[in-house]
Amino acid sequence: MSTDGGFGVPGSDPFTALWTDFWGRMSSAGVAPPKPAPDTIEQMRKAFFEALTKHADEFMRSEAFLQAMKQSMDQALAWQQMINQAMQKGLASAQAPTREDADHVALLVRGMEERVLSKLEELGRRVEQLETPKK
Repeated sequence: MSTDGGFGVPGSDPFTALWTDFWGRMSSAGVAPPKPAPDTIEQMRKAFFEALTKHADEFMRSEAFLQAMKQSMDQALAWQQMINQAMQKGLASAQAPTREDADHVALLVRGMEERVLSKLEELGRRVEQLETPKK
């Protein structure tokens, strides 16, 4: 049997059981708690969110939280690197091209294209010099 309450918070089961029992007994007795004024509800809501914000901010700035986030990021990066290495090994064993191979081929083609264009420009200049009449 789980000790989690209705909200998945460990140890909250007795708390939720208390309030469920309370509201069940109140409704079965035909007694409803008085409805608070709208201003009171708004003040309670505001106080709740201010307290929640304050504690969340303190928690997120704590050393333990920052350390956990760093560790989580390090593990995610290590996992990504491990997956990339496994994919590269798999592609290499299947003799399939990798992204790095495709990038290298594209780089080589761009270099050849630049050399061909520079040669064509040079040939164009030379032909133009030959065709212009000398004075």
